[in-house]
Amino acid sequence: MDQVVPGKPDALSSEPRRYELFHRGQGRGLVWRFRDEGVVLTPAGIEWRTDGAARSMPYAEIESIRIESGHIPKSGYFGTCTIVGRGDRTIAVNSLNSWGTADPGRLADYADFVQDLHARLSDDDRRRIRFNAGMTEGRQMFGKFAAILGGAFFLVLPVGLLIWTGEVKALFLALAGAIFVIPAFRLLKKNEPRSYDPQRLDDDLFPHI
Repeated sequence: MDQVVPGKPDALSSEPRRYELFHRGQGRGLVWRFRDEGVVLTPAGIEWRTDGAARSMPYAEIESIRIESGHIPKSGYFGTCTIVGRGDRTIAVNSLNSWGTADPGRLADYADFVQDLHARLSDDDRRRIRFNAGMTEGRQMFGKFAAILGGAFFLVLPVGLLIWTGEVKALFLALAGAIFVIPAFRLLKKNEPRSYDPQRLDDDLFPHI
């Protein structure tokens, strides 16, 4: 597949720029539908609205940024950029649509947002902020456990049944399972916990189209 590959970031702009991307904050719990849309990058920081209330986070107060990719079966890949500020203030900006499914039409805007955000950070910001890519170690461990369990159920078991019974149906079950299990392992590989260079955003940080 083609990937959204970031180009060279533009020089730090003095003009605010708005990105029509959905976002959520810390402690929002399960979201059935995204309703908060729109994030503005200004020369001083990030601005957005949650339930109609204005929110902001100066670049000087950002403590960490995490970039990761996800995949929704029969929908596609998406990206999430989670920004954590002082006092655990959090905004997670994504490329999903309002219903929480992958939207290829938003991938370019999402890539532009991530590049623009990093381009606006000062040298002091880059030295202070923790730049993380992929899942947290806990989520990665849980994901690997779930993928291995799924592989055993959808691949190993059907193959064993095929050998034991000779039923061709077991082979089709194994092939169907592979469609879900193999992408899961690929996604886990892509989202291995690591740090990244904020001045060199390689294409592994961005979701596929």
